[in-house]
Amino acid sequence: MHEALALYHEYYGDKQGALENLIQCGNWKKAHTIFVTSVAHSMFLSSNHQEVWRITSALENHKYEIADWDLGAGIYIDFYVLKNSMQERNAMDDSGSLEEMSESCRSFFGRLNESLLVWGSKLPVESRACYSKMAEELCALLVDTPSETLNLPMGCLLMMLNAPVPDESRSSYLQDALSVFTEILCSDP
Repeated sequence: MHEALALYHEYYGDKQGALENLIQCGNWKKAHTIFVTSVAHSMFLSSNHQEVWRITSALENHKYEIADWDLGAGIYIDFYVLKNSMQERNAMDDSGSLEEMSESCRSFFGRLNESLLVWGSKLPVESRACYSKMAEELCALLVDTPSETLNLPMGCLLMMLNAPVPDESRSSYLQDALSVFTEILCSDP
């Protein structure tokens, strides 16, 4: 029944309805593909984060049956976990964790870039905007992280240059890196 409803919804362009029915009938691979290529970006950009979390959690229980899980729906789960972790550390004013958070972001940004390559033309422009928004939010959290030395923020800023963000944001990060670099040069005797 759900399989037939999924076909019906997909035929009429209701990707959300098709996704829900594919999950109900246990067609995890097809549900994952529709989620990543047609549904996730609009939910995320509409700030419907609870719904994104609900769907990705349902799919995560079957991630071993889904090809490219880590480069698809897994990205959304990892984004929420990483963002919450960074927010908690910043709230605790934990300056010793900047290097660890920077490394986590570096790995996550690498996965975002790899996902763009793997999914390629299957991803609409909105998905790229979604990935950029994720990267910008994490970069903002990195910039707000307290640090005891200037060398760590410099490394973070250089890492942020590889994030999949628009050119305006990249230019801003480059200007920030230049400011930190100038401060490092001026502070050394």
